[in-house]
Amino acid sequence: MRACTDASGENRGASGASKATLSLAVLALAQLGVSADNGAFSVAMSEMMRVFGCSVADVQLANTVYALMAGTFMLASGLLGLMVGWRRTFVGGMALIVVGEIATALAPFIELLIWGGRLAVGVGASLVIPSVLGMVPLLFEGDGRKQAYGVIAGSAALATLVPIPLGMLVDGLGFRFTFGVIAAYFGVLVAASSALPVSQPHAFKKFDFPGAVLASMGLFAVMFGLSRISVWGVAEPLPTAPFTVLGLSPAPFIAVAGLVVLIALIPVEAWMERTRGVAILPSSFLRSPQVRSGVVAIALPFFYMGAQGLVATSFYQLVVGLGGTGTALLGIVSGVPMLVLATGIPRKFPQANSWLVVRCGYVAIALGALMAAIGVRGASLTAVMILGTLLGGIGVGMVNSQSNNLVASAVPARDAQQSGGIQGAARNLGLALGSAAMGSVLLIAVNMGLDARVAAVSSLDEPVRVSLEETVYTYEGDLSFSARMDGMGVAELAAGELVSANREVRADAGAIAMSTVSVIAGLALLTTFPKKEQLGTGAN
Repeated sequence: MRACTDASGENRGASGASKATLSLAVLALAQLGVSADNGAFSVAMSEMMRVFGCSVADVQLANTVYALMAGTFMLASGLLGLMVGWRRTFVGGMALIVVGEIATALAPFIELLIWGGRLAVGVGASLVIPSVLGMVPLLFEGDGRKQAYGVIAGSAALATLVPIPLGMLVDGLGFRFTFGVIAAYFGVLVAASSALPVSQPHAFKKFDFPGAVLASMGLFAVMFGLSRISVWGVAEPLPTAPFTVLGLSPAPFIAVAGLVVLIALIPVEAWMERTRGVAILPSSFLRSPQVRSGVVAIALPFFYMGAQGLVATSFYQLVVGLGGTGTALLGIVSGVPMLVLATGIPRKFPQANSWLVVRCGYVAIALGALMAAIGVRGASLTAVMILGTLLGGIGVGMVNSQSNNLVASAVPARDAQQSGGIQGAARNLGLALGSAAMGSVLLIAVNMGLDARVAAVSSLDEPVRVSLEETVYTYEGDLSFSARMDGMGVAELAAGELVSANREVRADAGAIAMSTVSVIAGLALLTTFPKKEQLGTGAN
């Protein structure tokens, strides 16, 4: 792996390469920890509900707060790292994560866990991830950079396997001890950060505060709106919606308003760069076809993982009846190929055509999602579903092996470091959009299908029919749906018909969602033919 070194002598070059490798190990462990933290929180949800006596909605809010904070400040952090130095940004983010993990472990009530622990961890992650991605171009060049990004992507893939041991730790010693261990892990990384290079801060006269405010507001609104769609409704507002806009759910309006703010950011940034020489979003990012295509390549795997996590996990747990450990074990099917390919392709085939690898990855994701669409139509875990999960993991690993380097290699050296911010934002937006979009598809498909089936059941009493037509349905297993029918006073014969109807509608909804993911992955192939870049070493 070739590090960025000077020509002052063979010994110094070897020493520089060794230091760069050590730095990369710290960065990879940081990426692993940040990714694994979210998995740990997911496997600890049920115990948190028991300890705090809170609802699923409370714990989900904690996850939402983390995701919002982690994504909101990504673009701003990309510029901040250049101005104050990457190591300082990294250490600051790590310190916030340690504080957040300790608050999570010691929180006496759920509100402190949400607004203290998860908020601090989310803001810390928004500083750490751009630092990790930004320091790679500082440390490596050429094929070495491509391999280093592969190691970082492999660390994120390895994190998909971490919920297994963490789940055992939660089951054996509780979530407080588990998050105490995670806090200690990040504490060790704070100490290990001394191995990271001290980058020379760039002498910008002023920070881009207008761009930072607009970028943060826009990203927050987009991700908040997307996260609320399944809670507040897609078009018709659900009872949980706090208000309506023209009689419709406010969630899509908030997301669109955020998108408008991000669009308005573009001319503001052009003006900032022209007049002050500094911008959250440099023009090199916007002008480059390879950067635009590379951002899609960063976002799409996370879009797939968000969708697959929502649809497939719901299927595993609500239909097949797997527990948390069983669901986590299935992560091996996709996690192992992600890890092997993300790290192995850049190392073994550094001269491989990057866009050809990405195209093959998109095809694998599309086929994997299509097989998942077939698999969720059943009521058990079949070979088709497992094969689809495997293909999806292969596709994600292939795309992740190239995507970060495609962005960084298309821009000048300074902007390559700053590109960590836009790369991190693309990850979070892809994940949020995948889960929100497919959650909306499930919500619409289930409710439209069941409304039609309720209208077709002739044995229903009219008051019960009216009540059923006003009900908002979710993706449910047979036992849960049957209990709902009993609670609403549906007669046994009609309830049996509706349980069968729910089974069919549920299968159709899951198939529609994953088929949609397959189509989107197929359409993404159109973005893999950017114009040739003058700087693009990764676009060979």
